[in-house]
Amino acid sequence: MTDLDIIKQDLLKTAGFAYQRLHGRLRGLTDEEYRWEPAPGCWSIRPGDDGRWTADGSPLPVKPAPLTTIAWRIDHVIFVLEGERNATWLGATPVGTLGRDGAAPSAEKALRDLERAYDLFTRNVEAADPAGLLTPMGPIAGPYAEETRFAFVLHELDELIHHGSEIAAMRDLYRALAATDPILAAAERGDRAAVEERLGEDPSLRSTPLVSDMAARERWDAVRMLVDLGFDVTASGGITALHYAAAHGEQEIVELLLKHGADPSTRDTEFEQDAAGWAAFRKHDEVATYLRGVSSGA
Repeated sequence: MTDLDIIKQDLLKTAGFAYQRLHGRLRGLTDEEYRWEPAPGCWSIRPGDDGRWTADGSPLPVKPAPLTTIAWRIDHVIFVLEGERNATWLGATPVGTLGRDGAAPSAEKALRDLERAYDLFTRNVEAADPAGLLTPMGPIAGPYAEETRFAFVLHELDELIHHGSEIAAMRDLYRALAATDPILAAAERGDRAAVEERLGEDPSLRSTPLVSDMAARERWDAVRMLVDLGFDVTASGGITALHYAAAHGEQEIVELLLKHGADPSTRDTEFEQDAAGWAAFRKHDEVATYLRGVSSGA
């Protein structure tokens, strides 16, 4: 294996780490949050007269740049990752296309498109000859003709990483500003009737990471109530309710979450550990042993 082979592998590993980190931060994304506009004048995605969704934009640079929604940012990352230039500018033949017809109108569709775009990006980079990484891209890259193929891949990684960070920051901002949402306050105080009322207004709230939020705050009665009401026990911002319950040695909660679909093999996006690993780190050996037994089918 040559040095350039190793460099190519490292580029793909970095891309994989950045994508998985972003993927973890996007769990539980609702349509409301996906298109949330925190301030007037945001760029987002919008339906045209023909029903096709497109991203806002301008043919000229706009300074200062407008604030953009999560939907706009995800659409931009998809655009970057799906581009044929990820093959042609590297001297390779494109391995395929997403064939998208506009931006994704829903969070679910956007996340599917993002996963497919990332897969396309990695396969295009894989197809490139590592021996040519230090070669200038040439006329096909227009004003970037003198830049090396290696520099171009670094640029694409920068796009994935910095837009991924912006998306994560927007999620944090949304959750901070939504802290007064009646369902969050109701869950925290254990008001089942109020939680049910909000669910009646918006059933999609069951897919939000509220169970994980309550577990992070050690509100175990709230966790029990939310599970009983059918909230998704796997939704999280990267650390699941099962991780938190295991780390606090809450055997009963661990069993409850597993009964309702929690996956003991899921790894968090912070330390890349499963729930048993969290229990073991916090010296809850009985919980760790139990979880490992569940994972192995024992």
